[in-house]
Amino acid sequence: MVSVRAPGAGGCSLAVLIVILTVLRTHLTHCGNPPAVFLYQWKAECHFGAGGQGMRFLDREFINREEFKYFDSDIGHFVGKTEEGVAQADYYNNDTAYLEKNRAVVETFCRFNYELDKPFTEQRRVPPKVKITPTRSPSLEHQNLLVCIVSGFYPSEGQVKWLRNGVEESRVVYAQLLQNGDWTYRVDAILETVPEHGDTYTCEVEHSSLQQPLRVNWEPETSESGRSKLLTGIVGFMLGVVFIILGLIIYLKNKKGTTQLRIPPNEGK
Repeated sequence: MVSVRAPGAGGCSLAVLIVILTVLRTHLTHCGNPPAVFLYQWKAECHFGAGGQGMRFLDREFINREEFKYFDSDIGHFVGKTEEGVAQADYYNNDTAYLEKNRAVVETFCRFNYELDKPFTEQRRVPPKVKITPTRSPSLEHQNLLVCIVSGFYPSEGQVKWLRNGVEESRVVYAQLLQNGDWTYRVDAILETVPEHGDTYTCEVEHSSLQQPLRVNWEPETSESGRSKLLTGIVGFMLGVVFIILGLIIYLKNKKGTTQLRIPPNEGK
């Protein structure tokens, strides 16, 4: 038996706890035919909404991926979906003690696991990280793609906006929500625009892990190429100042030494 617990997504999302029992049975024949393989599956599922409301237990059985019988705690009895499943459901529905045991599972199994896992699922909060990546363009007159990368957040619900000078942009394309494999998510918000000098672009993220929206700004003058040119200019200016100071110091030392070595022509006579 393998127990798999799916993380809750918070809000009105559906959390499911699944216990899967898979049995493979191979029947060998003596006729030289390939063996027949049969797949039996049993799934115990717990469904609930925000705050554990509407807790529901499903006990489902499948043969070769076809469901033939299930128990639903909302209706309190077994339901058959095939001829054999109907016969089995009638049999178990006549067993009062077995029915009561299954009805209690919604509390003894579902509610118990919900409370146990809640700090790591429904109550878990991881704040997002935001980075703006512009495409390189030869000049500001060309279309630019500004990509706001929002990553490392949990739960998956949130809102990402692009603002231009404080006004929300409508021409935003959102990439598919991706799972990072560590219970966190990533989404990209892409804005196509023509930046102008003086514009300020803001990627704004709202998430349940944040007390207030997270905002990251981007300006054409402070883009990657702009920053490189600015740094180059600053470095060049500083080197020029250093060389000027060194030259002045050397000049003053040489001038002082020449003055000290000068001897009047009539001294000592």
